[in-house]
Amino acid sequence: MNRRAIPLALAGAALLPVLAHAQGNSPRADVPPENLAAAPPERLARMLYEAGSFSHATAQIGAEKATNPEVKRFANFEIQEQEGVAQAMKLAGHDFPMASFGNDRGKMLESLRGANGADFERMFLEVQERGHQELLSLTSAIMAGNAPAPDKIAATLSNNSIKEHLILIGTMQGRR
Repeated sequence: MNRRAIPLALAGAALLPVLAHAQGNSPRADVPPENLAAAPPERLARMLYEAGSFSHATAQIGAEKATNPEVKRFANFEIQEQEGVAQAMKLAGHDFPMASFGNDRGKMLESLRGANGADFERMFLEVQERGHQELLSLTSAIMAGNAPAPDKIAATLSNNSIKEHLILIGTMQGRR
């Protein structure tokens, strides 16, 4: 780690318990980042791109179908965020092909498209929560691993937004 980044990292780490106490439980990564940190940096970047693309695709459905204004606003913010992350990854030198969603992700997209009203919004928030847990695991692993500096910068900037989104999702679900 760059010595100049240590004070910034310590300041950010010091704020997490305060934020967690103020907002409820602290967001956590479902897959411990240390289990992913040994993966090759290009593989982690690809996994982050695919998870972000799925989050973008589900958010587009949310922006179209949500009737709750808070859920609709969240979906639109998520679209913008994922477009920004994809652009940052391109600037970092990644040129991944368009993500395709087979198996579980494809089925989940179809389920979202088929749901309506409160059932849709419940399902949408559950999908977004799982997706954000995955994104948190991946960005944490990229930050802790030996990824190139541009990847670490993108992951660092995304990481705190992901944590905020997990808190917002929990609030919309009535858990925080």
